[in-house]
Amino acid sequence: MSIDAKGFALLLSLVLSSTLPAAATSAERPDAEYAVAQREKLQSARMAIAQGDRASLARIRGELAGYPLLPYLDYWELSKKLSRLPYGEIDSFLEQYRDTAIGDWMRVKVLRELGSRQRFRAYLKYYDAGTIRRTSLRCYYADALARHGDKTEAYRLVEDLWLVGHSQAEECDPLFARWIRDGGLTDELAWRRHMLALEAGNLDLADYIAGKMSGEQASLAALARSVHRDPGQLLNHQRFLRSSPHYRKIVLHGLGRLARRSAEDALTAWRHYDAGYLFEENEREALLREIALQFARQDNLDGLRVLVQQSENFSDERTIEWLARQALRELDWAQVEFWINRLPESARNHERWLYWRARVLEEQYGDARQQEAAYLYRRAAQERSYYGFLAADTLGQNYSFVDRPAPINAKAVEEMSARPAMQRARELQAIGELYHARREWNYATRGMDHQQLLTAGKVASSWGWYHKSIRSVLAADYLDDLELRFPLAFADIVTDASRRMGQQTALDPYLIYAVARQESHFSHDAKSGAGALGLMQLLPSTARATARRAGVQLRRNWDLLSPSTNIALGSFYLSTLLNRFDNNRILAAAAYNAGPTRVAQWLKETRQQLPYDVWIETIPYHETRKYVQNVLAYSVIYAYRSGTNLPLLRENEATTRL
Repeated sequence: MSIDAKGFALLLSLVLSSTLPAAATSAERPDAEYAVAQREKLQSARMAIAQGDRASLARIRGELAGYPLLPYLDYWELSKKLSRLPYGEIDSFLEQYRDTAIGDWMRVKVLRELGSRQRFRAYLKYYDAGTIRRTSLRCYYADALARHGDKTEAYRLVEDLWLVGHSQAEECDPLFARWIRDGGLTDELAWRRHMLALEAGNLDLADYIAGKMSGEQASLAALARSVHRDPGQLLNHQRFLRSSPHYRKIVLHGLGRLARRSAEDALTAWRHYDAGYLFEENEREALLREIALQFARQDNLDGLRVLVQQSENFSDERTIEWLARQALRELDWAQVEFWINRLPESARNHERWLYWRARVLEEQYGDARQQEAAYLYRRAAQERSYYGFLAADTLGQNYSFVDRPAPINAKAVEEMSARPAMQRARELQAIGELYHARREWNYATRGMDHQQLLTAGKVASSWGWYHKSIRSVLAADYLDDLELRFPLAFADIVTDASRRMGQQTALDPYLIYAVARQESHFSHDAKSGAGALGLMQLLPSTARATARRAGVQLRRNWDLLSPSTNIALGSFYLSTLLNRFDNNRILAAAAYNAGPTRVAQWLKETRQQLPYDVWIETIPYHETRKYVQNVLAYSVIYAYRSGTNLPLLRENEATTRL
């Protein structure tokens, strides 16, 4: 997130007020006051750059000697004059800040400027293939190479840029036009992109590419588009059984389209084409997975069973798990056992299916196979997870937390935190330049080994940058340091919210922690693709409605990035869901993710016939199913982190049929 000068002052005051201790010691106070003064000087320097006040800039620059963000003054100053292309200053900057985030960002800015002005000889000088990923800049490079370098290499690069199913950046248009004029576009390359466009559902692009074909290739492309629009044509099998790889491609694409209309018709047609074509094994598996998925979406369970049972080598794990869950929903334990046994061995030995294998044995055979069921429960209970906790509860044993702090020494943490890139990331975070802060951090941690990532995670945790701490230990694949993975973030705010909201409902701090951990990894500036904001990922519309009921002031959406505001509103909304669903955290968590209306509908469909574990396992949305399981498990872990023993389920949750 980048902010203007006016927004900066407001956010700076918010940041400082929320990050400084309530009662700093005399030793801490001067350091805090010095940091505030330096940040204010940086803002003044930035305004001097904007106003072209060189004298003030020079004076302030001298006062900022040693300040971590001093390089950003050079960055902002050069960015302002970049349109004049001061090559000497550019070269000096790129040399001085080689292998830094701002060095790479400046290179990108320079390339954009040069490309847009067609300064292609200079472009070749500044382009770095190892760091540039943007398609527009890659197109500029290939164009520059074609004009002033190795045209053969340039056109090899063009083919990679060409073969995509979407329209490329407009910066690529001149390059493609030159390549086509020079005869680079063959009918085969046109055909391949045409089919990629169809697979992506981009008919306009497919029509455009077809206009560049000729002869038989153009006729085949027209047939492919016709089948895309009306895949029912494939039921006329004789028309499409031709000894041609192009026809095979059309058939595969059309069958996938047909499956979306009628999986049953697609399966019928597939049997004819599978006998007549030599399909690759990966093509066969991909199409059968698509037909299976569409059977599921069309609620045609019988058709899906037929597909799986008649396809000898079909072993798609996702499909078989779906069938097992459908059998669970019907409480058909024999069918549950049948489908679990069809899963690959690795899946059967995951704690999820260890638990359900044990449940099947209990339901099917009772005491006769109790020892075998107990053995499976014990294996599952070794895991720190939702299923592990379920299994432990069934056995009446303690949970397995496996809490092992990462091997990190204090000196390594001190050295890591002192790295210039780390200091820049921290200071950018402090002044509200969150976008640049994340980029500095990502740049600083790229290429780190396992131990360095753990140390970086410890640094982030000490700074209160919890989402970076969590992601660092995940990237290091060290999952047993529960302090780093499950930080007690914003503890005072969470505790206060639970005290106020929990008076009417079963809301406790562990549930708040669990929801925030699941929603955002404690990233207070998180924003989802749907527009949800902040720690507990509230949609602005939901937040405004909640604010009115909670008596919380919410002037603008930006306020949701404040941890205190976000947690207050998120906790209040969560408490209303608990109230609506009789203090059942299973239902409240599901409603927080999928909405209370959907949860009410799911309850109506199941008619309170299902045990809680079956209901959770058969939640229609994969995301919501995983969400509920994580929130319940995380609540247990957060209670443990707080020195409290909390069962996975409360009595009302474990005994209520859903």
